[in-house]
Amino acid sequence: MAPHASRIQYIDGIRFKRIMFAAAERLIENYRYLDEINVFPVPDGDTGSNMAGTMRSIVDGSAEALDESIEAMSNIIAEAALLGARGNSGVILAQFFCGFAEGVKDMVRVTPQQFADAMTRASERAIEAMSSPKEGTILTVITDWADHLGKNCHQYRDFPELLHDSLGRAHQSLKETTEKLASLKAAGVVDAGAQGFVYLLDGIVDFVERGRLDRKTEKEMLAGSGGPSGRVQERVAVEELTFRYCTECLVRGKGIDRDSLRTMLTTLGDSLIVAGTGTVVRVHVHTNEPETVFEVAERYGEVSRRKMDDMLKQHQDLVAKARQRVGIVTDSCCDLPEEFLVDHGIRFAPLTLTLDGTEYLDKVDITTAEFNDRLKMSTSAKTSQPAPIHFKNLYTEMLDDYEEVVSIHVVAGSSGTYQAAANMGRQVDAERVTVLNGNSVSVALGLIVREASLAAGLGMSATEVTEVANDAIEKVRVFVSMDTLDFAVRGGRMSKKQGMIAKALRIKPVLTFNREGKAEVVGKAFGTRLAERKLMSQIREYAKGKQNMRFAIAHVAAEGTAARYQKLIWNEFGAEPQFVLEASPVLGCYSGLGACAVAVLGD
Repeated sequence: MAPHASRIQYIDGIRFKRIMFAAAERLIENYRYLDEINVFPVPDGDTGSNMAGTMRSIVDGSAEALDESIEAMSNIIAEAALLGARGNSGVILAQFFCGFAEGVKDMVRVTPQQFADAMTRASERAIEAMSSPKEGTILTVITDWADHLGKNCHQYRDFPELLHDSLGRAHQSLKETTEKLASLKAAGVVDAGAQGFVYLLDGIVDFVERGRLDRKTEKEMLAGSGGPSGRVQERVAVEELTFRYCTECLVRGKGIDRDSLRTMLTTLGDSLIVAGTGTVVRVHVHTNEPETVFEVAERYGEVSRRKMDDMLKQHQDLVAKARQRVGIVTDSCCDLPEEFLVDHGIRFAPLTLTLDGTEYLDKVDITTAEFNDRLKMSTSAKTSQPAPIHFKNLYTEMLDDYEEVVSIHVVAGSSGTYQAAANMGRQVDAERVTVLNGNSVSVALGLIVREASLAAGLGMSATEVTEVANDAIEKVRVFVSMDTLDFAVRGGRMSKKQGMIAKALRIKPVLTFNREGKAEVVGKAFGTRLAERKLMSQIREYAKGKQNMRFAIAHVAAEGTAARYQKLIWNEFGAEPQFVLEASPVLGCYSGLGACAVAVLGD
């Protein structure tokens, strides 16, 4: 038995809160590993994230609580767990804490024996919440650990000794989970939820033996987060997944009959958990009818925090990521749909936007739509390159998940972004980080990054991805029609006199960008419609002798103009753009409201 620095013969509310914080810290530190080994009940790589989210809810919900009564504190923690519970294991944890709160009713503090009795109640409630408990999961480890506490608590009057002794049983039970479920055995891992529970116990035992809490910040605990690689999940097939959607909601009411609600939901899916109290209930179920689940829940009270995740898609995305060797990085000048960025794991470094002296991180502190709204009233708008630390963090995190990284950035001539990325790439790992000058902006850069990402998704090496990207960089063109020259005058790119003349004559220029990032006028027109024709004539000229044409459109608060270009492209080429979206603030700062950029890439 390990030596102990102090004797703890009771746990009250304050001590219980502290051991919960220690438990949360240990689990959050290791949540990425839990995501990595998550294969049961569905290999969707989110068990660690869900358990960490549940524990963060406990920390946040009890942070200001000073109740010395363990009854009061455990109720606060149970409610916080219910409100923040996520996923199968998170909801089981929430019910576990609700059961513990029942077990310490009317108590100010507990002895080791009382603690063991309450944990037995917690274990029983966790099992009761499940419609079909399975051996070899978090429930097995909870039960084995609680049973060991109950059988051996009479031997100890000291919590450190009792908890240290019971920890060994939990680790043994965890190891045995691999042999109890076929999916775990096939993947060669322990159950992720069970491992998460053991991490909680590890944190508690370490805390009571040392007598202090590290209290790392959440940022420190989550450092290096980048999601699971998918290599474990790749070994588990889910093509015959019976129920596709992980569905959750919170129900509030009076006298909620959990057994009745559970019975009503049983026929709608599996992995059903109905956890909580008579006034607050958390529902979790895997189903093909999420809306029906919500409709049933509404019969029992007010429904909120609805969630339905497509587990098949999550698994497919993880498997695709496992095959991908190269991670893609860009900057916020790159215009690509948010969904594409997320689905393909593309990360970006945010530029700094300055509006009338106030700084914002692009697409972090302010959305493109918000920027455009403020641009209307702004007297000064400019952009500056991302801070080097953004590139350092991105490259470090991406190299945890990928063999190599290809980083593609806004044209070097108009920004120091490329140079900052190149410098940090050399510092982090010159052999594994390749930084490219995209020689483009906005949707042109978006088409380049899209090509590189699709190549990476096919399992190509960094050298091959770089070749694909460089080919796109050479071929892509972007043309911009402008509705106003006010921003060009404001930015010093045109004299006030020139601007006044152009405005008086209703001249609408069409621009492109050269390899140095300088704007070049390729056409002038009197009026918007003629400018659109000029732009289309440039695309028509580019398209001569080319095939497999890809288009993309970005606009600065000009949906109507973008829609007209979309129609013109369809009429001319019989093709839909790869995407149409609001342009990055870089284009807005340069070209102003009403501008529209059309990028084209052909072979």
